[in-house]
Amino acid sequence: MISSSARRAGNSGKPSRLRSFVRGLQVCILLGVSASCGIAIAFFISSSKMIPADMATYEAPEATIIYSSDLKILGRIYQENRTNVPLKDIPKNLRNATVAIEDSRFYTHSGIDLHGIARAIWKNLLRQRLSEGASTITQQLARNVYLTRDKSIQRKAQEVIIAILMERKFTKDKILELYMNQIYYGSGSFGVQAAARVYFGKDVNELDLSESAMIAGLPQKPSGNSPHENKEAAIDRRDVVLNRMAELGYITPQQRDEAKAEKLDIIPRATGRNVFTAPHFVDYVIKQLRERGYSDAALYKGLRVYTTLNYDMQKAAEKALREGVRRHERQHRVTEGCFVAIEPDNGYVRAMVGSVDPKSDWNRCTQTHRQPGSSFKPFVYTAALMAGMKPGDTILNSPYHSRDGKWNPQNYDGHYPSPVTMRRALAQSMNMAAIRVAEKVGINNVIKYANLMGVGLEPDYQLEPYLPVAIGGCRGLRPIDMASAYCTFANDGVYVPSTSIIRVTKSNGDLIEDYMPEGRKVIPEQINKLMDDMLRGVVTSGTGRSAGSISGARGKTGTTNNDVDAWWIGYVPHKLVAACWVGNDNNTPMRDAYGSVVCAPVWVEFMKKSLPIFEKIHKDDEVPAPKKTVKKPAKHDNTPSDPTKNGPDQPVKTVDTDSDSVLVTLCDQSRRLATQNCPSTHVEKYIRGQEPKSYCDVHTVRRTPDSDRSENSGSSDTTYVTVNVCADSGMLAGTGCPNTIRKRFPVDSVPSQECTQHSTR
Repeated sequence: MISSSARRAGNSGKPSRLRSFVRGLQVCILLGVSASCGIAIAFFISSSKMIPADMATYEAPEATIIYSSDLKILGRIYQENRTNVPLKDIPKNLRNATVAIEDSRFYTHSGIDLHGIARAIWKNLLRQRLSEGASTITQQLARNVYLTRDKSIQRKAQEVIIAILMERKFTKDKILELYMNQIYYGSGSFGVQAAARVYFGKDVNELDLSESAMIAGLPQKPSGNSPHENKEAAIDRRDVVLNRMAELGYITPQQRDEAKAEKLDIIPRATGRNVFTAPHFVDYVIKQLRERGYSDAALYKGLRVYTTLNYDMQKAAEKALREGVRRHERQHRVTEGCFVAIEPDNGYVRAMVGSVDPKSDWNRCTQTHRQPGSSFKPFVYTAALMAGMKPGDTILNSPYHSRDGKWNPQNYDGHYPSPVTMRRALAQSMNMAAIRVAEKVGINNVIKYANLMGVGLEPDYQLEPYLPVAIGGCRGLRPIDMASAYCTFANDGVYVPSTSIIRVTKSNGDLIEDYMPEGRKVIPEQINKLMDDMLRGVVTSGTGRSAGSISGARGKTGTTNNDVDAWWIGYVPHKLVAACWVGNDNNTPMRDAYGSVVCAPVWVEFMKKSLPIFEKIHKDDEVPAPKKTVKKPAKHDNTPSDPTKNGPDQPVKTVDTDSDSVLVTLCDQSRRLATQNCPSTHVEKYIRGQEPKSYCDVHTVRRTPDSDRSENSGSSDTTYVTVNVCADSGMLAGTGCPNTIRKRFPVDSVPSQECTQHSTR
């Protein structure tokens, strides 16, 4: 038998190894905890240094400047529309409303609300999406003053630490005072005093309960809930605040109901806005920046925003619209209008006049939805051409009656010649013919092509599949969308969404964002040529003859029932597209105010002034600069090798325009300095010293080695051709390819196969 002592001796190694492992694990855990604590302490110390000894030393950021494409200053947006007021001058109702809706446990937490965080996490888990936040008033103040809105764990941790430190440094009343003087309340107002003046024309200490509740509800969504942008949303948000105040006992149910019943007397927006040149356009630029993710804090930190608007074209548009409407005001009972012009090849908005009244806050180019009338018909005939019909095909134009007898449309002039060709039907704007074409090809196909050109996509204004849509009987469309859609016809069937911004930089010129126009082929070029020719017929022999003084003009008139709306959307291919709408905001009928009578003459006046400007900008891919020396871009040591040393790859010239700016020609694809090899280019103006320095390296000519050249070759260079290529497959573009690009190939390297990925079979 084996003794017990022997067994103990045999097993003594195992406990010893286990104890060693446990000790090692303990050491590792201790080291890990120590390291984590060290990192946390270092992070805490670095975050705490972000707070100055006194928040009064905080300096407002530099103004953001918005430029036209020719470097005229259109406006400055900044934080100086603020008057700080002590907490004692802020009504108790406004303080209570702010705490109730933003941070109900403000006076009991220490900077972060653990209860609110737990509630937000639970609701987000239930809804399976991030719909709830839990930032306290202190956290919001910390974020607005010291941090960005980046959604990162590090930024959120910094926000929490700074909020806790602020709670230790300042009293609750001081934090609330700083918050209510700092936060953005929409319509250019920072702080409660500015908001009171902007919305109600009074000082903050004069606000009543209903007005206080409305202002308190704005910081959550200052632009969307601003009564200047959406009064209904502002009132709904006010009611939410009042309900919360009653729920928490700040007011009685009776006070809540009386405040809800009060009519809010909002004054028109005036402060700060009317200093803008092209104010409707500047507002639109700011809106587009916000849609692209720029927070209010970012917008007021010294950005340089370079826009697409051409100053001289803008002035021409303003003059043409205002004089045109004024000329017809009494005879045709028209009081309002708008005008927008777009360059079709790149989607650049070159001019935008949102109202006859420059002081109006309402931009009718982008915020108004009006029935388009017959200006919608090109989408009908596009669908017909895509279905195989031809402009010379005849169609019935006799009176049409719906099967249920409830819809009996008429031709505008009461005449019904039948049959007629599609070309004549469009030129003469015959309703019955358009209805029958839409019925034949299917209204869903008509809507499909309108949607492809950017029309009828807004959630509340989608086109419904009913025949009246064929003659413009829809809920309403925005003039800017109609102009953008017609750009497709002016651009060989390529749709490029409109844009108001070229690039955004910091004040020192560092690039933040460069806007690349991205087009997609929605109509085959041959089909588009037919449609373009039909729209030319509107001017030469149809309802658009009043636009005939503009060489090469195309377009379509539009007039709705009872002369409520009148349109003219016209273009010169690859140059400018412009839409003009006139009417009355209250939908009062005009009198014989057809698109050809009121709108087309406005368009003609604009085009007479603007087409020469366009030609000047694009002549030889540069703007001529009299009495200025034309210089080639200097080579910099830190740029790629200069391809201009090799013969045919000559650079496109750079033009000095004045001491502060320079015009350069860029390749559309590479966004670098263009050479003569680049198939598609455009001109941009930069502040001197901030222009690109490197040349395009996408379209450089590949030389054929001397040993491979034919003895009889008359040229030492490879022959190149430019073709349309599917951006997805890299093959030759077919009619079904949604995204195409023009690409340059050596003649022996051109793709031989058409794209099969987007086959239309």
